[in-house]
Amino acid sequence: MAEEKVATRTVFPVSTESQKPRQKKAPEFPILEKQNWLIHLHYIQKDYEACKAVIKEQLQETQGLCEYAIYVQALIFRLEGNIQESLELFQTCAVLSPQSADNLKQVARSLFLL
Repeated sequence: MAEEKVATRTVFPVSTESQKPRQKKAPEFPILEKQNWLIHLHYIQKDYEACKAVIKEQLQETQGLCEYAIYVQALIFRLEGNIQESLELFQTCAVLSPQSADNLKQVARSLFLL
């Protein structure tokens, strides 16, 4: 004698009050950091020319307000030996994000190298 097990499911009543009509999507604002991943990818692969091209494009789109793009550009300038330009860009990052200790450390590092 084989007994068959019957699965019983508990069915909860669906209230119509909990189902609110969906509102329209919130308006989409431009994302300032939408290409940070690509900048990072080129930077870690040491493809600095491609990285600079993406940074230039990103900074044009954001009117120079993309902190990460400026930060990586400053790192590249410092690697190339342009310490003064690097310092100015790190100072710009510190103005854009004054609570970031990393930006201030990079400013200090550039000052030390000068």
